[in-house]
Amino acid sequence: MSNTAGQNKCDQGVDTLMTTRFAALAASFSALLGVSMLTQAPAQAASGDCDRACLNGIVEKYIAALQAHDPKQAPIARGTRYSENGVELPLPDGLWRTFAKLSPYRLIVADPREGSVGFFIKGDENGVTVLVGTRLKVVKQEITEIESYAARLTNTVGGAAAALLGPEILGDTTRKQFVTAMAPEKRRSRDELSKIVDSYFTGLENNHGDKVPNFADDCLRIENGSQTTSRPVAADAKPGAANYGCKEAFGLGYYREDTRLRNRRILAIDEERQVVYAGVFFDHDATVRSYQIKDGRTVNVRNTVPWTWGIQEIFQINEQGQISQVEAVLLSVPYGMRPAFSTGKHMPSPQAEKDGFKEY
Repeated sequence: MSNTAGQNKCDQGVDTLMTTRFAALAASFSALLGVSMLTQAPAQAASGDCDRACLNGIVEKYIAALQAHDPKQAPIARGTRYSENGVELPLPDGLWRTFAKLSPYRLIVADPREGSVGFFIKGDENGVTVLVGTRLKVVKQEITEIESYAARLTNTVGGAAAALLGPEILGDTTRKQFVTAMAPEKRRSRDELSKIVDSYFTGLENNHGDKVPNFADDCLRIENGSQTTSRPVAADAKPGAANYGCKEAFGLGYYREDTRLRNRRILAIDEERQVVYAGVFFDHDATVRSYQIKDGRTVNVRNTVPWTWGIQEIFQINEQGQISQVEAVLLSVPYGMRPAFSTGKHMPSPQAEKDGFKEY
């Protein structure tokens, strides 16, 4: 055999070996890439395996466990964090030890796409009515995050001051607008719904009556079970913010003492019903002592120190893209408190940005 022939055979052998090794390496890389892509799949894919019926079922199991004071009765994943009124607590603690006498009232916002569900319920706690707003994160049909606000409708320690706004009118039945499906062709996108809700918060922040959101004529707001818009004027009383409709109250320039609406988070969107569950903090820096509204009257602000509302709020958007129904669970929390979770779609506060307030 000549040196040239031998060299050719040698080269061919090397080429074959290199080709084989390259193919094996490529196959290994492809397999590794496939695994990597699987592990990096969006959380939505992992959490989206629970449809509306599944999410509603998890809510009912959670409520039953809460009433039984036994977290083990709910599908709560190991290591799940629980916060109540912005403070992280172990399970069972806080409301988990005291909640009793569940009312039939339910308002559930199910978001199968994001594996998220928010709900309002009403019950009894040591003889006092308590309204509870809760957001659950669900992954693989297990609860992985619990974020609750409990408004105790009492004047005692721990009570929610908003209870003083008027009688509780929720009853046992959810408003029909919150539970009625909208025709697919009339629904807004998730992004549009988020922007509509954000316009409500932007309109309230330092309100001068010049950023009125698109309210429906039937707009009604209930906070901690009390009607806070379109309420009849009491005998011998002068009308205030709660006596006007949503559009009128905003347009007159009420709520100017709400100086910063921050940590605006979209927590769940029910696309079928066009209902949005949001979390937010309303700061009042106590620098606004009085102000004039557009009809010339002067509004005097009672609270004298900086304070904050911690709020979970539900909005229903109608076929015209207008805010129709609003319901909130809220209570006073330490001024400047931030949420226990950063979960959700963030909608920045213009005033927080101006103030240099770090929201997260």
